[in-house]
Amino acid sequence: MLSISKRDIHKVDQRLIQNAVKKAYELVLNNSYNMPDRIHVENEQNTLLLMPCFCNEFFVTKLVSVFPDALEFDQPVVNGVLVLADNRTGSPLAIMDGAAITAQRTGAVGGLGVALLTPEHIETAGILGAGVQGLSQARYLLFNRRIRKLWIKDLSLVAANKMARILKEAFPQVTYVTTDNSEELVKSSQLIIAATTSRKPLFKDDPSLVKGKTFISIGSFRPEMKEFPDAVISTADHVYVDTLFAAKESGDICIPLENKVVKPEKIKAFTSLVAKPIDLENKTLFFKSVGMALFDLTVATAVYELALKEKIGQALDF
Repeated sequence: MLSISKRDIHKVDQRLIQNAVKKAYELVLNNSYNMPDRIHVENEQNTLLLMPCFCNEFFVTKLVSVFPDALEFDQPVVNGVLVLADNRTGSPLAIMDGAAITAQRTGAVGGLGVALLTPEHIETAGILGAGVQGLSQARYLLFNRRIRKLWIKDLSLVAANKMARILKEAFPQVTYVTTDNSEELVKSSQLIIAATTSRKPLFKDDPSLVKGKTFISIGSFRPEMKEFPDAVISTADHVYVDTLFAAKESGDICIPLENKVVKPEKIKAFTSLVAKPIDLENKTLFFKSVGMALFDLTVATAVYELALKEKIGQALDF
């Protein structure tokens, strides 16, 4: 069995990761997988997630913890471990850093959203949240679009400035602006990506502020979490979710549904966009991702196959 570390995973080419995410959507279209509902265990504000998924050759099990207060101890909010196994024998093939796989595949989910929901010519974007996920979203955004100016906002301006410095090393052609004003970020950006665990909208509920822009929500994965005001979903010409679980799991979808701000038929599966792209010009668009274990399976499989080919990782003998 292989042990594949965080460092190994973060070295994997972004195109390979994003193609693996696209493959997951193709498996959804073909119904070529078995993904039980993921298990949520909540302890106060903390969450433990157990995410299994089976496909033809492999199956995966990921255990993830989300502890928002971990930042107070200078630790990441998300931790976890992932096991990839042979779906014929049940034998474990690889153990991987679950947080690294989560960051990469979630970044690529957002990146594919950027690729399919924004015109190629956009030049400005904003990231709300400068944690691990915010950084991953920014990297996949800049992989997919030639952004000239990127706005970054976080509760900690220190964290926002740190993220800007990291990105500047990899993408020096971009101008980075850090701010503590969410409305300024939204007003100045053609694309807005949120990667937070916020329980209240990150900017004011103003339709004129959001019209004609693309919004991607990555962070809200519980019914009481809500990153965007109702104006986003009510104004949007199209609303997409990566999995229909989002209608129950994320406050960005379930709260507007409960309050009849939006009708259920407006919520569409992102797979339909993969199958048939839409006209993007002058549209307000909203994509909500809560993630699914199928993403972990396809990305972990791609990483494992690369590791075998390139002799990456460390062999373990139990």
